[in-house]
Amino acid sequence: MVSQHLGKALSEDQRGRWVELIVRSADEARIPTDPEFRAALTSYLEWGSRIAVENSAPGARPPEHMPVPKWWWVCGAKPGARRSALSEPEAEVLEPPADGLLGFAAHIKPLFRQTDRDSMAFAFDLWKHDEVQAHGEAILARLKAGTMPCDGAWPKSRIEAFERWLAGGAPA
Repeated sequence: MVSQHLGKALSEDQRGRWVELIVRSADEARIPTDPEFRAALTSYLEWGSRIAVENSAPGARPPEHMPVPKWWWVCGAKPGARRSALSEPEAEVLEPPADGLLGFAAHIKPLFRQTDRDSMAFAFDLWKHDEVQAHGEAILARLKAGTMPCDGAWPKSRIEAFERWLAGGAPA
C-alpha cells in the first residue's frame, strides 16, 4: 500500500476529502453508526491517511517492512456492544460475603456483568467456571491494575473476593 502513494505529493486537503468521502460511503452503505464503531473507523482512516500524505512527499523513503497496526475493538466496543442509554439498566452486582468459602456460580460469576462478558468474549467466557479458573491469575492482575473491566475499576472488596476465591482453589 505504501508504494501506491510514493511520489504522489498528496495534500492535506486531499487527505481530508478522502476521509470525508470514505465516511460518507460508510453512511451510504449503512455501516453501523454507533459511536464506538465510528470512532474506531474514523481514527483508523485518519491514521492511515496521514501516513499516506507523509509517504507521498517528494523524497520520502518509508522504512521497509513497517508494521501496520491491526484494527481492534477497544474494550470490546464492537458495534452493538454498548448498552443504549435508553435500555433497561443491568442488574446491580451483589457483593460477595466478606468471609467464608466462595463459589463460582454463587459469588464470582455474578461479579461479571453481561457487558464484561461481551467485552472479553474474543478471549474467553467470563461466565464459564473452567475458563475463569484457567485465566484467573491474569484476570486478577488486570483487576488489581484497574484495567478490567474497561469502564471502571472494581471496588477493593470485589477484587479481594476474587483473590480469595482463587486462593481457595477456585471452587465451582
